[in-house]
Amino acid sequence: MKVLLVNPPYLPEERYGNLAAFGPTNEPLGLAYIAGSLEASGVEVKIADAPALRMSVEEIGNWVMRDRFDLVGVTMLTPMYHRSLEVLRRARQSFPTVRTIVGGPHPTVLPEQTLEEIPELDFAVIGEGEMAAVELAEALEGKRSLDSVAGLAFRKDGNIVVNPTRPPMKNLDQLPLPARHLLPMDAYRMTRSRTQAEHSYTVSVARGCPFRCAYCFRTFGRAFRPHSPARIIQEMSLLVDQYGAKEINLEADTITLNRSFILDLCRALVESGLSRRVQWTCESRVDTVDEEILRAMKDAGCWQVSYGVESGSQRLLDLIEKGITLDQVEKTFALTKKLGIAIRAFFMLGLPTEIREESWQTIRLARKLNAEWSQFTITVPFPGTKLYELARAEGALRSARWADFKTYGGWTEGELVYVPKGRSAAELKSLQRKALKSFYLRPAVFWRFLKSIRSYEQFREAARGFFTLVKTRTG
Repeated sequence: MKVLLVNPPYLPEERYGNLAAFGPTNEPLGLAYIAGSLEASGVEVKIADAPALRMSVEEIGNWVMRDRFDLVGVTMLTPMYHRSLEVLRRARQSFPTVRTIVGGPHPTVLPEQTLEEIPELDFAVIGEGEMAAVELAEALEGKRSLDSVAGLAFRKDGNIVVNPTRPPMKNLDQLPLPARHLLPMDAYRMTRSRTQAEHSYTVSVARGCPFRCAYCFRTFGRAFRPHSPARIIQEMSLLVDQYGAKEINLEADTITLNRSFILDLCRALVESGLSRRVQWTCESRVDTVDEEILRAMKDAGCWQVSYGVESGSQRLLDLIEKGITLDQVEKTFALTKKLGIAIRAFFMLGLPTEIREESWQTIRLARKLNAEWSQFTITVPFPGTKLYELARAEGALRSARWADFKTYGGWTEGELVYVPKGRSAAELKSLQRKALKSFYLRPAVFWRFLKSIRSYEQFREAARGFFTLVKTRTG
């Protein structure tokens, strides 16, 4: 059996608009994990990473026709739905007998609707995709029935069947390493707000998140399931030795959720010597760290932590069930800075019931906290989240186009999906641009960036960012 896995051509220009030059080109790790599992089961696999390779839909279709793949699998996040759809249609046009499948958060939330909307689609995976893909390949080879594949939705006798959900895998170390040999590894770098290297990579260290944040859909469930430190060390070592990694993002919703895990991982990084060979960054929460954890992370090579603050209004933090206080935010930021770890902060504008003054409370808090980098996104209520239900109940959803479900609406074309009552789309778009200008166009921040420049390329990027903001109109 021959399988092609596709990361569709959803480019930074479409996602970030005028900020595209500062967006990331990340490895499609989900596809690489699935490819590794398929290869281990004896399936021939290729990956078409369209954004990294700048491949068009036509080129993907030509590849499907030329190599006559039996199955084409496509990643589907909500804002890239239309690009995934284009790939599916082109694949079927190019090779009418090919079977097609999608996976990701969108079909996990809406498997029946996704199959109903796309006649060119045969299967949808719900939740984790590795074992479902392996078992689907076995079913297509006649070794099992489709009804036995947990977490699969498909067509049968003119109806759509949704099989029982697959339980989350308890031991992630059972999965083969991601098949990075199928990816153009020299093409990847994280967003410039979280890397200092030309090429930087990601290692998935854990899945699952128990917190109740209203804006988040938990594709991997609520239980925190980490890889073992030994497995993480193995994967990081491969990236350093084989691909020359200088920086790695250790990916988890909250890497510091389990105290013993993060301390054991930091200890293993120091004992292995990796702490001296590679720097790393991660995402955390302000209520899951303390001085002991942050010191251990710093000693193990962590140079930056990303914290989700979301709002400068405690009322709104409580509304979205963030589970933190503004006092915790300020204390954790101060402690992290004291220990010499850089901070990247996330903020949301246009939360449900948010008034203009609360938006400006958020912007003023960002300036006060003064992280090295601050990201301001426009609130998007994604399907499957409590936020989506809040927005629907409020009657404030404005667009049914999945392509509009993107968080940089102030910098891109298209409608805003959601606007709180009493506000306007034009105001929120302007506010997002004002937030960035208000934060970054300060003399102290400008001087901080100048001092951090280590190369001509970094100087060019800093200058480009400065002039982009200066020239941006906020009215």
